[in-house]
This record gives sequence, C-alpha cells and structure tokens, in this order.
Amino acid sequence: MTIAVVHKDSPEGRAAIVAAARESGGRGEQLLVLHVLDDVNIGNTVDLGDTEDDQAALRGEIQSALDAGGFSETKWDLRTTEHDGDPVTALVNLVHGAGVDLLIVGTRRMSPIGKFLLERPLQRLLLEVEAPILVVKEPLPAE
Repeated sequence: MTIAVVHKDSPEGRAAIVAAARESGGRGEQLLVLHVLDDVNIGNTVDLGDTEDDQAALRGEIQSALDAGGFSETKWDLRTTEHDGDPVTALVNLVHGAGVDLLIVGTRRMSPIGKFLLERPLQRLLLEVEAPILVVKEPLPAE
C-alpha cells in the first residue's frame, strides 16, 4: 500500500506532509511525495525546474517540513511530473500511475461559503482520483 501526499511549499502543504508521515509510519507503509513541476511564473513564485540543483532544493523543502513536524527519520520517495497548462490533470495522472492507495492533500481554512464551494483544484481531485483522499487543514496559529 502506498500513501501519497501532494507537495506544495505552503503552511497547508507542510501540514499535509506531516500528516502523511504520521499516517505512513502508523501503517508501516511507503510515503510517496508528489510534485507537479512548473517553470511558469505564478504570482511571485517560480516552481522548481528539472535540474539536479532544483531537485535537491525540492527534496530539502520536503525534508525540512518533515524535520519541523518531528518526522525526520521518515523514509520517503519523490515523484515529479510536468504539466501542459493543467496541473490537476498532471497530478491525477501521477496518482494513477503510482498506484496510490491513499492521497493526502492540504487545504486552507475556509469560511462556510468556501467550504460549500471548495476550491476548484481540490474539487477536481476529489472527483477524479479513485483512491481515498484525506484533506488536511493547516494548523491554527498558536495564541
């Protein structure tokens, strides 16, 4: 059985990685981190490309999230793919190709209306991925 998590360098993405490490460790299963590569500017960020340095930086981000969550010893593997304008379809294809048994994704906290409407990429994942999906919210800030 393979537990997969969608990587995104954000608070909700880091929460998902920690939850996935907890879930894979509890089940004694392999942890697979999935990332869709994009070289196009989105706002002020540029996702990592396909060079060795970029892959090392991506692996460093993931390991940092695991370290911060107390799961530094977790064994994990990384799979990446590129998209042609539709990152959700690329992610769905990556999930199906990896034989994932449980997919974990992070999401922002939402208002009641936001929960009703869901964000479109998450809604598409819920509809198009055949494996069960665990949706994780980012933790509340400490008061």
